[in-house]
Amino acid sequence: MNIFDSLFRIKNSGSRKAEIIRFALVGGIATLLQYLFYLMFVVAFAVQPEVSTVLSYGLSFIANFFLSNYFTFRTQPNKKKTVSFAVSHLINLGLQTLLVWVFCHVMPSQYALIPAMAICIPCNFVLVRFALKSKRFQ
Repeated sequence: MNIFDSLFRIKNSGSRKAEIIRFALVGGIATLLQYLFYLMFVVAFAVQPEVSTVLSYGLSFIANFFLSNYFTFRTQPNKKKTVSFAVSHLINLGLQTLLVWVFCHVMPSQYALIPAMAICIPCNFVLVRFALKSKRFQ
């Protein structure tokens, strides 16, 4: 079996395991986008790390929203899901920004986002899954 067969099976499977793998793939894409934007703002434009976190998070949020709905959880966006997804990410953004501030005091700012993400990503899975899969938001 080659990598494309594996990806096709993961894409089409309804199992929880496949959902977690799809979340990891989408999260990886969103995380990479966020970190690249963060580096661009901090290094190239000398934007404060906390501001850079918010800006880079916002840009990656857009891609994450559509990929999470259509690919990861196979849901159709609606107003309730949009609001709950945004609220879950606002909670995550607040936690991440606070952690970046803390880590900037103990390491170079260009690396502060990495441990913050390591803490926030598992929290974000729980929040986003609830936001998009809960019957409350159908």
